[in-house]
Amino acid sequence: MIILGLDALDVNMAEKFACRELMQLEYGRTDISEFDLEKTVILWASFLTGTNMQNMIKGDLWSFRLEPEDTFFRFFKAYKTIDVPALSLKQSNHEKERKLLAGFFKDENSAEEYDSVIWKHHEENKVEFFNSIDEPRNIMVYFDLADAIGHLSFGDIEKMGLVYKELNEIAKEVRKSRDDNTLIVSDHGMKAIGRFGDHTKTGFWSCNKRLGLKSPRITDFFKIIEGFGDKK
Repeated sequence: MIILGLDALDVNMAEKFACRELMQLEYGRTDISEFDLEKTVILWASFLTGTNMQNMIKGDLWSFRLEPEDTFFRFFKAYKTIDVPALSLKQSNHEKERKLLAGFFKDENSAEEYDSVIWKHHEENKVEFFNSIDEPRNIMVYFDLADAIGHLSFGDIEKMGLVYKELNEIAKEVRKSRDDNTLIVSDHGMKAIGRFGDHTKTGFWSCNKRLGLKSPRITDFFKIIEGFGDKK
């Protein structure tokens, strides 16, 4: 199984840019209205465990870690995770991104400097992912490109078009590279606040199999992924 965790992937934007590869056979919105705030680590931890984790994670969210046995990965004989929040996050990369984001608002660095680092980290994850895709195991990879670029530039249609084109190309390459169950999920969507972007109460999902879902919760995918598992 392949799981693409695409932070802040937004249904409206996927439709706007006609991202057929991202939308796959079926796609729609997830309902995350049960969460008080759309916080990245809490939402991905909830996706991984099938449980609303907002009252279970205390302190520094970015340092929170689950054990694989706490997640749906226990249903698979072999798996690989790449930069997944609450599980295998590349801390130093994301600390640098957050520092540059804060630095932009303090006039310490430009949006271009911030974007450059985001794209660099994205390419790093993409190379690692596609170097692993032919291996006989289940893979989940996390890309924060739409979220990270969107926070400073969601109102920039040209720039966001490039982001969605890139993510659509990744989904296309996955389809060409491996005949497998493929689930694409975001933690939340995004809306424009002037040039900037803010989180919304709906996320994105798609699958290359018919699931027949109607506004699922992000925790609902746990049972679906269990059904795709290979560990008896």
